[in-house]
Amino acid sequence: MKLKFNAPAELSVGIKRLSSVLGYEIGEGVQINAVQGERVGTSYKNGVGTVYYKEKHHFWRELAILVDHIKKNKELDTTEDTHFDTLGLMICVSRGMVPTNKALEKYIDYLAVMGYNLVMLQTDDLFEIKERPYFGYMRGRYTADELRAFDDYAYEYGIEAIPCIECYAHMKTYLIWPEAQDIKDTATVLLAREEKTFEFVEDMVRTISASFRSKRIHIGMDEAWDMGRGNFLTKHGQVPILEIFNEYMERLISIMNKYELRPMMWSDMYFRCSRTDNVYYHPDTVIPESTKKAIPEGVELIFWNYGEERKCDYYMLDKHKELNREIISCGGLWEWTGHFPNNDKAYEATEYFVGACRAKDVTKFMTTTWFIDSECDMFATLLGLSFTAALVYNKNANEDYRRERFEAETGGSFDAFNVMTRYHNKCDGREFESNDVMFLGKHLFWQDVMEGLYDTYLFDEPMSEHYKDATERIRKFRGDGKWDYLYEYCEAVFDYLYTKCYVAERLVPSYKSGDKAMLSKIANEYLPALKEKIGRVHAIHRNIWFKYNKDFGFINNDIHYGGMESRIDFAIIKLTSYLEGECEKLDELEEQRLEKPLWAFSPYNTIATPTQHI
Repeated sequence: MKLKFNAPAELSVGIKRLSSVLGYEIGEGVQINAVQGERVGTSYKNGVGTVYYKEKHHFWRELAILVDHIKKNKELDTTEDTHFDTLGLMICVSRGMVPTNKALEKYIDYLAVMGYNLVMLQTDDLFEIKERPYFGYMRGRYTADELRAFDDYAYEYGIEAIPCIECYAHMKTYLIWPEAQDIKDTATVLLAREEKTFEFVEDMVRTISASFRSKRIHIGMDEAWDMGRGNFLTKHGQVPILEIFNEYMERLISIMNKYELRPMMWSDMYFRCSRTDNVYYHPDTVIPESTKKAIPEGVELIFWNYGEERKCDYYMLDKHKELNREIISCGGLWEWTGHFPNNDKAYEATEYFVGACRAKDVTKFMTTTWFIDSECDMFATLLGLSFTAALVYNKNANEDYRRERFEAETGGSFDAFNVMTRYHNKCDGREFESNDVMFLGKHLFWQDVMEGLYDTYLFDEPMSEHYKDATERIRKFRGDGKWDYLYEYCEAVFDYLYTKCYVAERLVPSYKSGDKAMLSKIANEYLPALKEKIGRVHAIHRNIWFKYNKDFGFINNDIHYGGMESRIDFAIIKLTSYLEGECEKLDELEEQRLEKPLWAFSPYNTIATPTQHI
């Protein structure tokens, strides 16, 4: 399909880039007119297409809608909702998986056709500071040139790229080094009231801001759980945490002012520090007037809720408005809970949050990807990104609309990406009594065969048939277009979980009942098959990783998968020894299986991984 564009020169780079994404050629063909004004929408009538856009980033979303209708030869005349002036994404690159610039650019292409206009890289220590060689050492840190290229690429779409760092907590991966000991309060928090700390913070701010056009910067400041309780306590004694935090912020803002930067930060510590129980979302929280006054002028407060606390968005937005600062609302895509996102949970939380923003007249919304433990491929989040954009641009975005938008924007199958959610649970429409019980997949994937810490869940409700069915569902999409590698990955993970659960549902009961025939099958058939299947997942994951990410970080996955393979070998050896009479009992199977809460997840890879949790 050829399109002839009548559009300003500033759109030419994006038009050329997106030809491969949306599937068109530039040449003599259907006339496409670009009209900038107050309307955001598109029309296609009498063989002529028109894109109406207010800001540059609107053009790409409306172009995607238009191209889809031209392909289908369907006329249209639509105007989209512009309640929100900001739609953003934070991409975490600091939990082990560090995407290459090529992968980030491909990701930004999809953000553009969805209508995003803000993107951040949550880097923590993942950028070079020449004066501090251990900052980001052996973790795949970005060079200044790589960050500038990221900024340049986003700029052509009218997407503001904003540096995103941590200026107080979440510094675990740097504070392990002797170089950082003078600025260390606890294992994760920087040392307040220390000049060397603020010299370090200024090094970070000066260095990373130099690679971005934007004068905005995200400074973190969240989850400083134990500030003032380590080296600070030894040096200064017990000081009220609000006093420590407000004093620290005052120094930090002076650095921002020095470099003429506009900071944004997570809001949670102002709420947590105002309570004795460290809770963020409590409806009875009262922030003292002194604290309200201490919040720096000009700072943007980001209220984050990924759906952990259901139905809190309305009253929390009210409480944020009382602070008299600019508010950005922030949701999440729930891809940090294993190999695939929980799209059901992400959609439920996002729909409610966006609705609250409309009701409370909050016009800035963003979402997040955290990639904890680096099991999930970044492009598996495209469905979540798409339905977030759909809800922001259309308050009546039903499933048909979301399906049409996602498939036109990405070329993927709406149904296939939804099948990925079956990694987590049975997806049978039930109401879960808590968030934790929704997320079984990761626990079952990594639990040890012999120790079976989560076996009680399978005794109560077997999952093997669920994963067998999920394997067959995703297999139907194999060979379907450019996302086939994700479908293959999903199929391999589900197939492994099928056998893993099948064994777990039978191992202890067979041992307790003396069913040696079943134990023999497990040792000689099912466990060798399980080892082969985890090897397949490992190999596919490795291929995906090196297609899109820097080499650093995959060491953890190699250890995790290799550890599972080794433990399966151990299980075979122990079962065989028992069956052949070489040992009288199997200690791990003698232990009564106790209930273990999912929030207390302890993966087999605890020792191997240095990752931190959000």
